[in-house]
Amino acid sequence: MMPIDEIILKTQRLKELLAQVPKEPTYDTWMEQIHELLDDREQLLAAHGPDLEKADQTVLRQLVDDSQKIARLIEAEHQRLGMTLGTTRMERKTVKSYVDPYEDVDSNFSGLFDQQT
Repeated sequence: MMPIDEIILKTQRLKELLAQVPKEPTYDTWMEQIHELLDDREQLLAAHGPDLEKADQTVLRQLVDDSQKIARLIEAEHQRLGMTLGTTRMERKTVKSYVDPYEDVDSNFSGLFDQQT
């Protein structure tokens, strides 16, 4: 397999993974797969950079377009995570700021409310 083919395969796999953001239980595994693919792809590009100049220009343009799409998808996921983190911080702050007005009351009022009439 030629280096350009490996780079194209890893790029396609990255696009597929980024198009399907998983739910919470598998999110960490998904992120690890993306990081591994990005690292592998970066190593291939660094190792075979001069060889890529000899490749077909249409293939290189497609690779650049795909790389830009990947960058946009990663940025969108980064923004989504930032919004999720902000929402979580707000919820946590709200929970911490809640003051139970009955916290210091020693008696149990449940008997008054639980009776059937």
